[in-house]
Amino acid sequence: MNAYPTTPMPPDSIEGLAWMGGAWYEETSNRCCEEIWSLPNAHTLMGMFRWMSESEVSFYEFMVIKACEDDVEMHVKHFYPTMLGWEERRQTQAFVLSEVRPNRAVFVAKPSSEDPDAEGGWIVYELETADLLVVRLVEASENVKLTLHFQRETPGWPDRFAC
Repeated sequence: MNAYPTTPMPPDSIEGLAWMGGAWYEETSNRCCEEIWSLPNAHTLMGMFRWMSESEVSFYEFMVIKACEDDVEMHVKHFYPTMLGWEERRQTQAFVLSEVRPNRAVFVAKPSSEDPDAEGGWIVYELETADLLVVRLVEASENVKLTLHFQRETPGWPDRFAC
């Protein structure tokens, strides 16, 4: 049995993701990351992500969470600093919302018809405090591949965010 849920949540679950909205940043000794989420509107949330190291952008992501007919899906598209996409032109990485709580959302990788042997995994968002958003990228083996500790944007934060 998986430690992380895999059963899709219904489309109206998207409203339960409003707590993700806002601007978030993380600064460590080897990277600066920022992630910005809109509030749910028109059955969608929209997000942007930027990873920087050594004062240079490493990559960008554009993310959309949308209510579909039977579930809630997240689609992620990665871009090089030149804005060329990593994925093929008509492809994204797709995930399905499999858990939503007032402070936690879990997305399970959606099998791709283009790559049915893809390993899968999860993205877990947890609001640990009002100003701390922890994001975990979890492999199909349930090994946590990456953990990001985002602080909520506060007035004046661009002056402190010095990557």
